[in-house]
Amino acid sequence: MKDRILFREDFTPLRVRAYLQTGVISDQFLPLDGIMYYHHVRNEIGGEYGVKAISMPGESNVREGKNVTLPLLKSGPAGEAWFYACSVAQWPVPTVEDSTFYVKRFDLNFVDYLDTSKKGKVELAKGRFKNYHLDIYYRHALYVDWYCVGVKDEIEKILSFCTHIGKKTAHGWGSVLKWEVVAWPEDWSIRGNGNRLMRPVPVRENGFMYALRPSYWNPRHIFPCKMPD
Repeated sequence: MKDRILFREDFTPLRVRAYLQTGVISDQFLPLDGIMYYHHVRNEIGGEYGVKAISMPGESNVREGKNVTLPLLKSGPAGEAWFYACSVAQWPVPTVEDSTFYVKRFDLNFVDYLDTSKKGKVELAKGRFKNYHLDIYYRHALYVDWYCVGVKDEIEKILSFCTHIGKKTAHGWGSVLKWEVVAWPEDWSIRGNGNRLMRPVPVRENGFMYALRPSYWNPRHIFPCKMPD
């Protein structure tokens, strides 16, 4: 693999830790660069309307050429399969993995707008207004770690805007008590202790299709990858 390195003198190996107040709705990977990208774009460009102003129609990914770059080392092969030198989430032991649900049902506040002249009632046992439970799967731990190579002060600034991680944050999930960014004696962004793979890396064939960098939903960023255990 030929490194794609854009070097800065203030790049250093770091450990980033989020101390958690509530469980996090996410898969096991929860990439830190994706979290940072979201808040960096909002801070630099300005919220929803700023993003829409420089995005392609039908997508929320910032266009190439807008110079939205995270303060992380760029690595990986030359070409489009590059990635940031940043691990996926490293969950501690113990970490609880569990599920719960929330109820989605008809909102009675809008009953006056319905045409009930035929039946005279709103059917909640079946049909479009049926009550139903939606399952959610979460992880809960005291903290979660990531390892990266980047600029400590700039990473701390970006994360200062991040109060929640994962999904359903409006419901209180993924609340972060505080962020901690500290120097780390080794670069564990790609390979960690015992040469353990710490993040997806591209392979030529027989790989798992996964995105290498944010935005992680973007098909242009998805390549065959070797995945961490």
